[in-house]
Amino acid sequence: MTLGRYDRRGFLALAGSAAAAAVAAACGDDGEKGGGTPAAGVTPLAAASPTITAGTDAGVVALRWFGQSMFLLTSPGGTTVLLDPFNDIGYAVPPPLDADAATITHEHPDHNNGALGGTTARLLRGLTPDGGWAAIDENAGDVHIRSVPTYHDGTLGSERGRNATFLFETGGLRIAHFGDLGHALENVQITLLGGPVDVAMVPVGGLFTIDAAAATEVIAQVKAKIVFPMHYKTDEIAFPLATVDDFLVGKTVERVGSTTIRFSKAELPADTTTMVLDYE
Repeated sequence: MTLGRYDRRGFLALAGSAAAAAVAAACGDDGEKGGGTPAAGVTPLAAASPTITAGTDAGVVALRWFGQSMFLLTSPGGTTVLLDPFNDIGYAVPPPLDADAATITHEHPDHNNGALGGTTARLLRGLTPDGGWAAIDENAGDVHIRSVPTYHDGTLGSERGRNATFLFETGGLRIAHFGDLGHALENVQITLLGGPVDVAMVPVGGLFTIDAAAATEVIAQVKAKIVFPMHYKTDEIAFPLATVDDFLVGKTVERVGSTTIRFSKAELPADTTTMVLDYE
């Protein structure tokens, strides 16, 4: 994907003042490695509380996967952010979670059920009602949330429109949720992200998003230490996506055996590790 001149201006104008300033300044498969013991600093739910106790779990972030692209992030301070909540697409739809904030990368029904944030959530939509990019750059408790303009396809949105990547900064960690990313990143988008990220949630199922090969390229571009694959075929959905298997080939993989995991900046794995969560 190559951005035209108009689109580059749009990226800088719509990505928020902080990101624009950064741009100006910068102007089990056979192929798996590992698979048994969680990496240092990464604790499955079976060995830890799925929640965070503010003031006690210093620097620890929890992440819970519901399936598809829906996660609940809990910060060291106990702030909860719901990411890309789905409607009834096959996975169990939980009752409203009364989160502090909810982010929606784009307005497709497997990503935009804002009601699941409950009555307490500040709803942060990555796209405007007319399909343009919104400029999200704000705080929810001890979580700084920014949006970065991306596309749902590799043809500047001509097939499936636009998509917002969300960056969450908390506990010293930089955590990116790529929504329905449809292309490898360009330098301008990496710059808007502010450089490498520590943790990435990336779609791998292809068809509507990047596939295993392109997702692998994106992970290399952002130099993530922990990777959570999402938006792939499971027994719960009828979407004709690829399974996670192709993405896991040749990677260091940990099958967490839980829907929830905890991690911290101080104990990130030395090598990029793909964490496969169970879904709800």
